Amino acid sequence: MTTIDDVDLFGEAFGGFRSVGVARRRHPAVLTVLALLAAAGVVGAGFVWARDNARGPVVEHVDARTLLPVLATAQGADDVVDRAEIGSLAVEPASTRFLAETGSGRHFAAISASGDLCVLTVPSGDLATLGCVRSVVGAQLASGDVWLAAEGGPAPAADDGWHEAGPNLWVRG
Repeated sequence: MTTIDDVDLFGEAFGGFRSVGVARRRHPAVLTVLALLAAAGVVGAGFVWARDNARGPVVEHVDARTLLPVLATAQGADDVVDRAEIGSLAVEPASTRFLAETGSGRHFAAISASGDLCVLTVPSGDLATLGCVRSVVGAQLASGDVWLAAEGGPAPAADDGWHEAGPNLWVRG
């Protein structure tokens, strides 16, 4: 008769796992160090790529007088804006050029004291407003219900209620 002691049930059931826990050949420390350095290089390159792409394309600042044909002309009597109407707005008074008159006032193209392209709106009996954008090729500026676009720049969508009011100038409403 066979007793339980004579049968090695555990050995038969789990005999294939005898090699578990037996150390195999270790990787040299040099390979580990090289793998860590490679991983650090990939992560560093990723950070540099992300930083450079977050800046976007570099756009060169140009003279605002080259962006609108009207700014290249001499200032006429209609182009002059009274100093009292300009107030403390940082605009070069000699740069104002009349574009159009709408229900919201008289609109002028102008150049700010820092050289930016601006649209100056002088409403009747109210303070003037000024909106400016960096002077770059294709510049466009939406200031309230007025849109000024540099020569060759995009026009606003007519579906959004914009209509042309003068050279390079669109109004909404």
